[in-house]
Amino acid sequence: MIIVTYADIAENALQADLYLPEGEGPFPLILGVSGGGWIRGHRGALSAWGSFFARAGFAFASVDYRRASAETPAFPGNVEDVAAALRFFTEAGREHGIDPQRIAVLGVSAGAHLGALASLSPAFNCPVPKAFAGIYGVYDLLAHWQADRAVNSVTAMDKTECLLGVKPFANPLIYHQASPLRQITYDRAMPVFLCWGHVDREVAPEQSAAFAVALRQAGYPVTAVELPDAAHLWFSEEAPDAPGSFSARIAPALLRFFRRVLTA
Repeated sequence: MIIVTYADIAENALQADLYLPEGEGPFPLILGVSGGGWIRGHRGALSAWGSFFARAGFAFASVDYRRASAETPAFPGNVEDVAAALRFFTEAGREHGIDPQRIAVLGVSAGAHLGALASLSPAFNCPVPKAFAGIYGVYDLLAHWQADRAVNSVTAMDKTECLLGVKPFANPLIYHQASPLRQITYDRAMPVFLCWGHVDREVAPEQSAAFAVALRQAGYPVTAVELPDAAHLWFSEEAPDAPGSFSARIAPALLRFFRRVLTA
């Protein structure tokens, strides 16, 4: 693994952990966006998947992005950070053994939200990836806020409000602009892989199910893997080669997806 700096934001370097296969490139790239509820987390959470994909012949880059706090919203800056990574590896990929024409995005939880927005919305002015994969992601911000309000104390810090810096009924438009579900258009009908668990208490399963329906209605080829007994966090906590793990259960399907969309 090597560390690559792909952007500087307010004198803070944004970096990627880059995993490369053995041998000669250029290799297809999977751009990984880790989770953490928009307020925490680290790119290192996807290290096991980086090694897994490199062994399978893919380059994998797990990228930094800005985090939110109660005082500092992160949107749209955090999506712009993911977009900056897409631009960097498209423009300078060959210097790092990467084929800039074969780049896909893989996002996890909050990272799936950011990766989906960068992939689907023209507002972020970045190259359109060949495909997108989302693991138990957030795709409709208003619905996510409502689900959190239903189970959490109204006095607790709300992560969606931290992300956007405002309550939904004070600024409905920003909740619309920040929702990948609302950015689906006919002209970006890339292949999409979605996976979610039916007993997820952090991100409602309906987030992924509704996203899959809308994508299919717009003509996107969607591969959906549902895990009836899975909750949240497992993708980052379990290695894809751990026997009996949820990660091991979906790893073959995920690998087939990326082989189909990036190496055909």
